[in-house]
Amino acid sequence: MFALGPLSFGAPLALIGLLSLPILWLLLRATPPAPRRAIFPPLRLLFGAPDDAETPQHAPWWLILFRLLIAALIILGLSRPVWTPPAVVDETRPELIVIDNGWAGAANWEDTSREAVRLLDEAERDGRLAALLFTANSGDAAAPLRLDRPDAARRLLATASPMAWGTDRENAASRVAAARSDGALADAMAVTWLSDGMDSEGSRTLARALSSLGDVRIIEPDNGRAALAMAPPEPTASGLAIELRRVATSLPRTAAITALGNDGRAIARTDLSFDSDRGIARSELSLPLDLRNRIASLRVEGPGSAGAVRLMGDQWRRPRIGLIDAPREDGQPLLSDLHYVESAIAPFSQPVRGTLDELLETESAALVMVDDARTDDARIGEFVANGGLLIRFAGPRLAARSDSLLPVDLRIGGRLLGGALNWEEPQRIARFGDDSPFAGLPSDATATVDRQVLAQPGSATPDRVWARLEDGTPLVTAVRRGRGWIVLFHVTAGPDWSDLPLSGLYPRMLQRILGLAQGGAATGPANGAWVLDRALDSNGQLTTAPNSARPIVAASWESASANPISPPGLYRLGSATAALNVIKADTVITGLPRDLPGVQFAGLDGPRPLRFIAALLSLALIMLALDVVLALALAGRLPLRLFGTAATAWLIALALPLAPPAEAQPTTTPPPPVSDDSFALQAALDLHFAYVVTGNAAVDARSLAGLTGLSAETARRSAIEPAPPMAINVETDPLIFFPMIYWPVARDARALSPEAAARVSSYLQSGGLIVFDTQDADVAMLRAGAPHPGLLTILDSVDLPPLGPVPSDHVLTRSFYLLQDFPGRFSGSPVWVEANPDGASRDGTSGVIIGANDWASAWGVDAAGRPSSPVEGGDRQREMAFRFGVNIAMYALTGNYKADQVHVPDILERLGQ
Repeated sequence: MFALGPLSFGAPLALIGLLSLPILWLLLRATPPAPRRAIFPPLRLLFGAPDDAETPQHAPWWLILFRLLIAALIILGLSRPVWTPPAVVDETRPELIVIDNGWAGAANWEDTSREAVRLLDEAERDGRLAALLFTANSGDAAAPLRLDRPDAARRLLATASPMAWGTDRENAASRVAAARSDGALADAMAVTWLSDGMDSEGSRTLARALSSLGDVRIIEPDNGRAALAMAPPEPTASGLAIELRRVATSLPRTAAITALGNDGRAIARTDLSFDSDRGIARSELSLPLDLRNRIASLRVEGPGSAGAVRLMGDQWRRPRIGLIDAPREDGQPLLSDLHYVESAIAPFSQPVRGTLDELLETESAALVMVDDARTDDARIGEFVANGGLLIRFAGPRLAARSDSLLPVDLRIGGRLLGGALNWEEPQRIARFGDDSPFAGLPSDATATVDRQVLAQPGSATPDRVWARLEDGTPLVTAVRRGRGWIVLFHVTAGPDWSDLPLSGLYPRMLQRILGLAQGGAATGPANGAWVLDRALDSNGQLTTAPNSARPIVAASWESASANPISPPGLYRLGSATAALNVIKADTVITGLPRDLPGVQFAGLDGPRPLRFIAALLSLALIMLALDVVLALALAGRLPLRLFGTAATAWLIALALPLAPPAEAQPTTTPPPPVSDDSFALQAALDLHFAYVVTGNAAVDARSLAGLTGLSAETARRSAIEPAPPMAINVETDPLIFFPMIYWPVARDARALSPEAAARVSSYLQSGGLIVFDTQDADVAMLRAGAPHPGLLTILDSVDLPPLGPVPSDHVLTRSFYLLQDFPGRFSGSPVWVEANPDGASRDGTSGVIIGANDWASAWGVDAAGRPSSPVEGGDRQREMAFRFGVNIAMYALTGNYKADQVHVPDILERLGQ
């Protein structure tokens, strides 16, 4: 690479072509332009007339210079010039680049890599050595840290990628110290730390190690692109409480979270907003229990990272547990046996109280029967035989009379402290056996038993006893009955017979038992090891397990954290599945301290290298086309009268490089407001699709992105060439200019004013088309068939004929593509049009299309033309959504044209009449 200060050339040998410009001057000067030919019919009148027309001996000097300029531009473009604003003036020290490649750096990895390449290019241009250091371990042997040519560091960077776990800055500091002591690093270096912006253990140690080499410049991502971390959700009575964390900044920020099932389909979605100077945002997903148990992961929309994804695992599936109501409560519900059971299982299940009839109708996964609620109803036996779980507790009634719904035969009367067959002191719980579901749970010394019901000798076989007292008598017995289980606690559910309900061991034992319930979490044994089934990569996607992954001992699972040997992902132990996530409940997200020793802070939006190859070659191509026009004009081949030819050519040549480049407007930024006259002029001169402004910035941005994507796809696939979409306010703006209007409808939409309602009705009667989209197909089932409240509010004052679902032979199904489904971001929701469009005054076309599939999100693209929102059915569903959008555009512009085309015989007959 050849450099002249900040200007460098990727192919400097191409500059040799500049030496050919004098030769090209001579060749162009020696070649005269083609003579002009004049054709005049009465040629005989000109015979013998003197011919004073002259042909130039050589091309005009200004044309030669113009062509030399074209040649120079091509030569300069082929030399690949790059202008790199220097970050450090006249830097002579070797370059050390430290990169945070943990999970927090994944969202900004492209910008980080580009900045690292810029620094390496600068070092190469200055003839300096460079070294590259990553702060997150990959699990493989790390490359040696030493100074080398920048090209070697560039190749190392090209093979690097962010990790799905956090950084290890302590280890990075140790590597710096070791490399310096071995002489692999210079004593004085230019150090740049490309940080993820988050504080972690070892930040100060690494800063001290780097500052010993020289001044340290820390470059952080800007506030709007900092990583987001999802904390463990908390179950609530109506769903899940979601919490996002970030480094607190002065800028507010909005994020969206989608709950996905095992099949990748969206189950629910919620938005969260960070206030200024706040690092935590909370929201709640309101879902019925059946839908909540189907959630496999929670994901933050947008650029992903392992920290912005929450894998749920079996432990988040909360079974519905039926508590059979006791017939008497003694007026003190907080002292009843059911209260102790309900309090113990509430954190990991959905307890429901009711009569046996009510509980069987709710399809509970398990039934809990305390002694006061004892019943001999035969339906309980059928419930167990069909796969249900029955948990029973002893008491005076059971001690007096046994029944058939027991795992062992019981002695009548039981035993208690100080009586016959009794013990002199309360008994403690013995250590749980290795084959017991309670294996691994620590016994609680405070959990003592004063009274119990005893099993008949011979019936309490070892396979039926899950827990014993220290004297060997059974405390918990169980037996499989049909496809279900019966489990008996030989003490009461409350503290009348033992202190077990008052101990921390009680809920943990119940949690293990509920793993047997249908729909409950499959609880793995305490022995063995969890094996990684699918790993979470740095972008938050599930992939195959890496070779560095090692099993996690079951006893250490609760304290395990994501690292190279235990990557985040889904682990299995027997039939149980558990998720290891990057973010834990006690994870604190804070920014790097501003008092780190010897550092200066900067942003990733620093100087960027400017590459001129595309601009120079494009300008040369334009000038070549202009040269052809000038040559034809000089030869008289164009009806163009050149006045001041030399001055005109020079003005064109000088004006082209000075013309400001056109910059695309970001698709997510709504256009600025315009005056009434300019609005009408802009709308009338080009074909625009329009969307209704709702006042919600996120919804309006999605509408703009959606119509931008639809306009681009319509232009690509058909002869329609829409201009960029326009935002309209139905209360103030005229609607007549737009063939189609997209109207997103929120639940809290406000009613239209009489003027706006009249404007909308007039627009529909004049042939316009409005697409009403409630964007809630994912949760529409929760309305239980009730109409959308916002849609009712808007349409209440609009004159609409009766509506009906789109019939299979409707023009919408074949206006461009042949379709039968009309998906958007969601699918399956019905789409409504006018039930009898032939009765309208619009020549048989419907003026409204109403649905809930969120078409704007499926059509939406960002500034780079990439999809801006996920679609539950993937790329195939997004393609079908685009096809439906093109059908809507053709339907809005051509009406019932395709209907007439299908019925050609009717058209011919009509013409004949």
